Amino acid sequence: MALSDDDRFNLEVLKLLLHVAWVDGAVEQHEANMLLGLGRSWSVPEAALQKLLASIEAGKRPAEPDYELLRRRSDDALQAARALVLADGKVMPEESALLKKVQAALLGG
Repeated sequence: MALSDDDRFNLEVLKLLLHVAWVDGAVEQHEANMLLGLGRSWSVPEAALQKLLASIEAGKRPAEPDYELLRRRSDDALQAARALVLADGKVMPEESALLKKVQAALLGG
């Protein structure tokens, strides 16, 4: 089954969020569970979610998100990344640096 435009966008947002979660070199199980739940709440097909999380479970760096696709709704993508960074109530310097890179990639500045 082909992914809808919304599914593709949501999947790329999940890839972006995996990058944010990976900033410390690993995605914790609770982070992976949260992203899996988020993907399911967005009705992203289960097969696409499992494929996305398989590399994380293998300890591999997540695939780069498609910034070109994310630019179509850059505010939504950036808001999701910021929300994940703020979710634990503390912002680490590497998270802040990554958010700046993401913002530059999405907004060109």
